[in-house]
Amino acid sequence: MYLNKSKLAALKTVNIIVIVAVGLMSLLHLFFVFFAFSPKARDTNPLALLIFASFFFMLFCGGVGIIIWRVRSMNRMSRARLYNSLFEEDHDGIITYESIASMTGQTVAKVIKDLTAYSRSNILINLTMGRSAVRVDLLAPNTEFLTVICPHCGSHVNIRKGGGGRCDHCGTFMRAKEA
Repeated sequence: MYLNKSKLAALKTVNIIVIVAVGLMSLLHLFFVFFAFSPKARDTNPLALLIFASFFFMLFCGGVGIIIWRVRSMNRMSRARLYNSLFEEDHDGIITYESIASMTGQTVAKVIKDLTAYSRSNILINLTMGRSAVRVDLLAPNTEFLTVICPHCGSHVNIRKGGGGRCDHCGTFMRAKEA
């Protein structure tokens, strides 16, 4: 596994906090809508109502910004999981940027940018990126390989210890179980 589990747990905690904050903002917006259209609001000072409305408009814009940030964060984490699955399925530990780009549908520049950002922020660990931006060397904590028999077709597949991979013949995904 090339995903940093503690970093993912921290990001999930932040996502929960964001969901709670957006929920509270939504409740405040509902309160404002009910107050603004109530008969009592017509009797208040128009300037106070304008200040009240501008405050809730700023809260609304902040809530929309938080929702956009959360969607981008979820997309970022899904791409990190996609890269992780590609790395786990690799047999020799070296994947070129071009092959990652073709497998993910991203451009080579986007793949390099993503992998650099994930590596620097410690979301993806045990990566060594080539200087010439031609390859990604994947270093597992234990570089031993196990030969696993595919449960579907019975062929022998070499899988990095502690990782996973797809059968070369039938495409079945399997994990290497350590003895």
